[in-house]
Amino acid sequence: MTVLISSINEEELESDCIKKEIREYWDRTKEHAFFKDDEEEKAWRNSLLKEFGSKKLKILDVGTGNGSLALVLAGMGHDVVGIDISEGMLSVARKKAEERCVNPDLRIGDAESLEFDDGCFDAVVSRIVLWTLPNPKKAINEWKRVLRPGGKAYTFEIESWGRDKGTGRWIKKNLGLFLTTIIERKNAWKTGHYSKSVNENLPICYEKSSSSAINKVELFRKGGFEDVSVFKMEEVSDISVKNRREVPLRYKLTWGNSGANIWYYIRGCKS
Repeated sequence: MTVLISSINEEELESDCIKKEIREYWDRTKEHAFFKDDEEEKAWRNSLLKEFGSKKLKILDVGTGNGSLALVLAGMGHDVVGIDISEGMLSVARKKAEERCVNPDLRIGDAESLEFDDGCFDAVVSRIVLWTLPNPKKAINEWKRVLRPGGKAYTFEIESWGRDKGTGRWIKKNLGLFLTTIIERKNAWKTGHYSKSVNENLPICYEKSSSSAINKVELFRKGGFEDVSVFKMEEVSDISVKNRREVPLRYKLTWGNSGANIWYYIRGCKS
């Protein structure tokens, strides 16, 4: 028994260390992942309106970041709670909410350990969050727990098709990092998301094959959700492709010359 308790404590300590680095990264980044312009935000609003309708719902936005989903949903009239591990990101979300005269409840929270009662939300949403969680299975179970019977969980994701692979990809990536270092006068090799050790402990990190849509669908199904479905976001994807054409060459080389960036969402229902 002593050995088991020691093992559990070690796992918790390792998870805490991973989350600490993740939190510190997003505290520094802050402005990441908000909508590029009004056109992109309008496309997201149209997609969300089709899915959620006009009836007022109580929605939890997990990993709300700087509030991209929470602010749009609150503007549509929904009762929104947004949680994030990063106070730096939340400070940006609160400022944007004030500018837009909307009032979502934005607070510190852990996607894998929600401080809410069972069955208190109509929907749980997240936007590109699963890949950055040390224990996405635990998160999915928590999202299901806080949903009311008949409630739905969503993850909004982006998939890059036609991405370069192999030696050529390595050469292009490092050329892009070199150009960024010269042009922007910063060490581009040190501006990635997380350290190698943290990435290795993220089961569906975007750099791994396990980050595919199929694996995320399986996460929902194994988490007990029913009628798990995938929906392509046509309008949002078209704008994403257009915006990518405007990205500087050095970033295209670094990220990979993908044929298309396809936005989609996965939806699962609680019985």
